[in-house]
Amino acid sequence: MGNFNMTNNSIGNLYSDFRSTFENSPDFIIDFYNKNSIALNNISGFSDKEELRLYIEIITKYIEAIYHKNHYNEAIDIANKQQAFIDNEILKLNAHDIKDAWYHDIAFVKAMASSRLKDYKTATPIFRELMHFDPKNDLFRDWYNHSLYGQRIWLVNLINIVCGILIVSEIFFKEYLPNIINGFPLIGLGLFGLLANWGFEYYVKYSFKRTTKTD
Repeated sequence: MGNFNMTNNSIGNLYSDFRSTFENSPDFIIDFYNKNSIALNNISGFSDKEELRLYIEIITKYIEAIYHKNHYNEAIDIANKQQAFIDNEILKLNAHDIKDAWYHDIAFVKAMASSRLKDYKTATPIFRELMHFDPKNDLFRDWYNHSLYGQRIWLVNLINIVCGILIVSEIFFKEYLPNIINGFPLIGLGLFGLLANWGFEYYVKYSFKRTTKTD
C-alpha cells in the first residue's frame, strides 16, 4: 500500500468530511472514495486504534457501495485486500477490541457477494462465523440458510426425486414390487418427504426474499 503513514489529524479530517456531507447512496460513497483515493490507497499504517477505527468505517461503506452496484467480484477483491491490511494493523496495535460491527461488515459483504456469485463454499463458513459474533442477527441467519441451501441444493433435488419415485412406484408399479416392500406406505412416505422438503425450500426462499429487500 505504499509508504504513506496517515496521521490521526488527517484521517480525522477525512472522516469528518465524509460524515458531514454523507449521503447514503453508492454513488456518493464511491465518488468520495475516488476523490480521496491517493491518500486512502497509500496508507501504510496507523499510529493508534482510533484512526484505524475511522478507516475501517470508511472502507466498509466503500465495499458496501461496490456491492450495491452489483460489482461482486470487485467487492470480494477489495474485501480480501483490506481484511489482510486491517488484520495486520490490529495485530500491530494490539487492538482486538476494535473488531466491532463495522469490522465484521467487511466479511458480511464478502460473503453476500460470494453467495450472489453462487460460491456457496466460500460464503457459508463466513456467515456461520458471523452468527457466532452476533447470534441474534436475522440477516446473518437468513443469508446463512440461503447459502447453505445453495450449497446443498443437490441433496434437496435428490430428496424430491426419491420421493417422486416412491409415489410413482406405489401408484403404477405396486404389483411389480417385492412383497417385502409392499407392506410399506410408499405414497405416505413420498408425500411426507416432498411436503417437508417443499416447506423447507419455501421457508428459506421467503426468508431470503424478505432479507434482500433491506440488503
